[in-house]
Amino acid sequence: MKQKILYIITKDDVGGAQKYVNDLIENLDKNLFETKLLRGGKEIKWLSNKIWPWFLFLNDWLAILELAKIYKKEQPDIIHLNSSKAGVIGSLATKIYKISCHLLHVACPKVIFTAHGWVFNPTNALSLPIRWFYILFHKIAALFQDKIICVSEYDYKLALQYKIAPAFKLISIHNGIDPNIKFLDRETAKGEILKKLPTSDFRLPTNAPWIGSIGRLVKEKNYETFIKAATFIPDAIFFIIGNGLELTNLQQTINNLQLTKRFFFIEPCGEDYKYLKAFDVFVMSSIKEGLPYILLEAMTAELPIVVTETGGIPEIIKNHENGLMVSQKNPEMLAKAVLGLIKNKNIANELKTTAKKIVQEKFNLKQMITKTALVYS
Repeated sequence: MKQKILYIITKDDVGGAQKYVNDLIENLDKNLFETKLLRGGKEIKWLSNKIWPWFLFLNDWLAILELAKIYKKEQPDIIHLNSSKAGVIGSLATKIYKISCHLLHVACPKVIFTAHGWVFNPTNALSLPIRWFYILFHKIAALFQDKIICVSEYDYKLALQYKIAPAFKLISIHNGIDPNIKFLDRETAKGEILKKLPTSDFRLPTNAPWIGSIGRLVKEKNYETFIKAATFIPDAIFFIIGNGLELTNLQQTINNLQLTKRFFFIEPCGEDYKYLKAFDVFVMSSIKEGLPYILLEAMTAELPIVVTETGGIPEIIKNHENGLMVSQKNPEMLAKAVLGLIKNKNIANELKTTAKKIVQEKFNLKQMITKTALVYS
């Protein structure tokens, strides 16, 4: 008999958590599992990543009641919650639903939560009261969760350190990608990116290296450091494929540093990994990450990579083995690493070849699906 899984996610924006859920839905054995996706702001009207303290969290209470009704209607065997807000709201809703399960003498669902990078990560710029607010709510939510999947060993250890849940509830399962994903070839990818640039009266230098990144324009990605690093790399062109709340601030930084003819934002299309081969070097300057899909995709595309040390990234990138790793918020060090890869093609080629091999061996989609299916059983 098939098990029915309800996937709950806070929002439908393109990101790691969304890709994770879609990969599970598409690749789980259809003979064993029936799946359904519920998204905040769509199938779940009141679920939002916003906080409304002036209404005593009225929207959140409405989301809890709404989800409890959905659970009662759907009667799932498994509820799989994703992202912090959905994890807390969805778990509290299961508590209400389980009361009705006991009254009606029906089986209670198994509750799984995947932490895609803990929001209370010490590197995340939060005030102490806000940080402990998140810790408290995750501890409460964990009381109603049967299993918590951490996408990195870093997040697993963080959960133990802050006593979010006992060890028997925690499991680490790395994200994985299809090793056979298709990318646009270099010239096609560059041509498509050039089409997305705003019309202007200047041309990009023909032989300039392209340094790129892909991600949401939010504070956790710390793209300000990437932009500042560009001032130390005079002969390169820089691209970020992504949008988000920080666009205006980042554009202002570019203007202030007089980089408007060398640093560009490209509107995302939903399958932005396809453009990766346009870049000569891929950069991640984040201060908070779980286990980023785009990094695995860049490695699969065989790009030389420079990253900052945060979250689960050190579990993927081994410094000077399959990429270069620098400290956070250090533009000069980031620039030095990028310049080193541009100037030394032999080292760059060795790193990118090893990077692709490591993804194929340790971070493939099949392993992730198999391990997650075992959690469901």
